[in-house]
Amino acid sequence: MKTQSSDAQQRIKPILLTPDEANTKQAKLLAIDVQNPKFMIHMIPGGQRLNIDVSLKDIPKNQPVLITCLNGQRSFTAAQKLIQQGYCQVYVLKGGLMAWQGAGYPLELTKLPA
Repeated sequence: MKTQSSDAQQRIKPILLTPDEANTKQAKLLAIDVQNPKFMIHMIPGGQRLNIDVSLKDIPKNQPVLITCLNGQRSFTAAQKLIQQGYCQVYVLKGGLMAWQGAGYPLELTKLPA
C-alpha cells in the first residue's frame, strides 16, 4: 500500500518553462544540466552538471531547480526522477538548449571530459 505522500509525489509533474520564462526565473533557480558528458559542449550560463559539478545530496529538496539538456527529452526524464525522490520545485527547459539558443540567449562553452 502506498502512502499518501508518495501518491502526491507521483501526481506532481515537472513544470515546463519556455526559454523566455526560464530566463526570467533563472536567478531564482539552480540550473542543472543532465546532458551526456561525452557529448556536452554547451550549457546555460551559471549551470552545473549533475554528478560532475553537483550531486543530488548537495541540493535541498525545496531548492527550485531547472533541468536542462540538449533538446528537453533527457531533462524531462531526469526531472520526473527528482520528483519521485521528493524534490518539489522542478522545472524543465522546454526544447532544451536548442530552444534556449534559438530564442537568442547565450550559452557557455564547457570543457569536454579528458
